[in-house]
Amino acid sequence: MAQCLMLDVDGVAVTGHPEDGRSWAADIEQDLGIDPHRLQDVFFAPCWGDIVLGRKNLMDALRACLPTLSASVTPEEFLEYWFSRDARLNEAVIGACDVLRRRGWRIFFATNQEHLRARYLMERLGLGRHVDGMIYSARIGAKKPEGAFFKAAARISGAAPEKLILVDDSESNVAAARQAGWAAHHWTDGDDLLMLLQDRKTG
Repeated sequence: MAQCLMLDVDGVAVTGHPEDGRSWAADIEQDLGIDPHRLQDVFFAPCWGDIVLGRKNLMDALRACLPTLSASVTPEEFLEYWFSRDARLNEAVIGACDVLRRRGWRIFFATNQEHLRARYLMERLGLGRHVDGMIYSARIGAKKPEGAFFKAAARISGAAPEKLILVDDSESNVAAARQAGWAAHHWTDGDDLLMLLQDRKTG
């Protein structure tokens, strides 16, 4: 069976604002008139945990929360602002994925995402052309570093644990993958994906 790479998205394949890598919300108060601290308190803190696990609909949550943050910004406008500004592709990583697939590797994104951004990443940003699929938390009802996420990811991929390698910028996710019997490497900015995977037992 081919080796199977499970690749994190945010912080590895996608690295923030397209222009400079800053947070997508760095200019949100200037651009949309939304206080980022209130956004955290009103939307992300109470809602995101359920959204990223697929228990709550993102658009429904925005319809409920946005009126207290802005009288004029619609959920659709907010999402387009968010997704388009959290979309800087790590071209070196994407290129390495293409090389690995030509060598016979199977590659999946393994990520904590909700449904709409997962679709945006795969379709609008075109990441789906470079991998075999995306395994994400809202789809399976579990998130990294929960053991249930890794069990589901192995099942969906069809790969045995000893064939699976996670590359992720979270040390807790790396530790959880190793606990599940995978190989894993903690990604840091500037790493070379192909070099990391020269030895499949890396890290």
